[in-house]
Amino acid sequence: MSEIREDNFDEIAAATAKVCCPVCRSDLEMRSHQDNIPYFGDVLSVSSVCTCGFKYAETLILTQRDPLRHTIKVCSEDHMCNRVIRSTSGTVRIPEWGIDIEPGPASEAYISNVEGVLDRIETVVNMARKWAELPEEVEKADQLLKTIGEAKSGNSEFTLIIEDPLGNSAIIGDEVKVEPLTPEYAESLHTGMFVIQK
Repeated sequence: MSEIREDNFDEIAAATAKVCCPVCRSDLEMRSHQDNIPYFGDVLSVSSVCTCGFKYAETLILTQRDPLRHTIKVCSEDHMCNRVIRSTSGTVRIPEWGIDIEPGPASEAYISNVEGVLDRIETVVNMARKWAELPEEVEKADQLLKTIGEAKSGNSEFTLIIEDPLGNSAIIGDEVKVEPLTPEYAESLHTGMFVIQK
């Protein structure tokens, strides 16, 4: 697991480094740039492109806040517009549907809304349905897709939860419940590839 420490942010911000391309082994320039993005705070963007076609891009969130859980009961079409900020360390849950989306090495941060989160889930379920080998797996996927469609129309209630041990994820809205996570529970959550230490 890689770590980025606060005391060397200035050294790695707006820098370039020579590395070896993992595909063709030629010299490759890796660039980094520090910026401030609303909701996420300070971030470090790292990217490189090789003539062989290899590309690498990563955005690391440098800010760490108190661990939080954001919960909204989605019971109308209006709730689909609530803003959702999911950092690379955020876990998304919809308990009624048995959905837990935990961060991993390829986690992406995004700013969307509740409907956008459902769109992402729908894409994954459609992909899983194509790969399904058993009839009951296809049936389960079809049922979940139907439920998602009903939810988008405001005809199926569900609870959207985002838990973030680094406190960089949120659901924005008047009806959102925000709770601190205990240190023990926060430590049990996945954080993705990078851990920020102060």
